[in-house]
Amino acid sequence: MLTYGFLKKIMVAVTQILFPFKLIGKEKVKDGACVLVGNHYRIWDIVHMACTTKEKVHFITKKELYKNKFLAHLCDIVEAIPVSRDGNDAAAIMAALRYLKKGEKISMFPEGTRNRTEEELLPLKGGAALFAIKAKVPVYPVMCLRKTRFFRRTKIVIGDPIDLSRYYEMRMTAEDYAEAEETIREAMLSVKRAGLELYGKKKKNGKKKKKGSAEG
Repeated sequence: MLTYGFLKKIMVAVTQILFPFKLIGKEKVKDGACVLVGNHYRIWDIVHMACTTKEKVHFITKKELYKNKFLAHLCDIVEAIPVSRDGNDAAAIMAALRYLKKGEKISMFPEGTRNRTEEELLPLKGGAALFAIKAKVPVYPVMCLRKTRFFRRTKIVIGDPIDLSRYYEMRMTAEDYAEAEETIREAMLSVKRAGLELYGKKKKNGKKKKKGSAEG
């Protein structure tokens, strides 16, 4: 029988060959319950989430994956949380909250689908704010700086925890949740933009330095 830890090692090894990545800011993710959110380009993006911590991560995933027996078995091993495509799934919400209140981690791609466009981030479908506020836990943005490509290393940047504590004691309305989701979206975009600026500049400066040395 495969275990979560063994499966994680296999998935990380395969991903690092096909879509190599470097995770930056891993130390920011503290032990205990939290919601991990990220932008989504490929199914392999779940590996980035798993690598943010030594603790188990419960992935929120589409129910459609369970139609494939092999994928269903893998989902069972990691204790994934299946959700319907429209996101209105009371059982999934209760399962996610149950894990969080037990001090465990969940992860999700709030865009709801893989981004095949040139947009920085698709509109969020919601859910992350509800989980974080109901369970009173932080949200960590885990952002791919660029679309993952075969055999090309991608940098994954983890941002500071998003604090939604101002909502904890409120009687939340739909507008309040929308506002909290927008806070998450802005934080995700900020982490991605800051990462691109920082590591883009490093790459550019490195090229200039190399050119200057050649001319000298």
